[in-house]
Amino acid sequence: MRHILNLPFEIYLRIVLSMIAGIIMGSERTIYNKPAGIRTFSLVSLGSTLIMLLSVYGAERLGIKAEVDPFRVAAQIVSGIGFIGAGVIWNSKNGVKRGITTAAELWVVSAIGMALGVGMYDLVVLVMVCIFMVMRIGHIMGKYTRNKVKREHAPEQMK
Repeated sequence: MRHILNLPFEIYLRIVLSMIAGIIMGSERTIYNKPAGIRTFSLVSLGSTLIMLLSVYGAERLGIKAEVDPFRVAAQIVSGIGFIGAGVIWNSKNGVKRGITTAAELWVVSAIGMALGVGMYDLVVLVMVCIFMVMRIGHIMGKYTRNKVKREHAPEQMK
């Protein structure tokens, strides 16, 4: 089944799901007013999906019969995302400590985009659930430790 751009429906599905995954992943960062949010996460996911699609289907679409390893491109995506992640950390105003989680999430959302590019939908769902669990537990633990530190350092009359 082909559509407007003469592409199979599954290619459209992968692109749209990649955008949705980026929006979902970036929304958590946007809610907490972090340096990268919905737009950044969606673009990283979409870019990774597009590059994987080009790698997997590009030569075939051009009629090239060469033996191509599409997963060599995946390694290049990972390297490129490292530069974006470093920029998120480097530009932080409060020291290197700020931005590391955002950089790590950008790295993972890039992998989500790559997985969508090759059609691994079930893996994407599992990873996104795991990421949300990690982020939620991290927020809960962060509040607990901040509150504990405040209580320990509070003046005696407040204890």
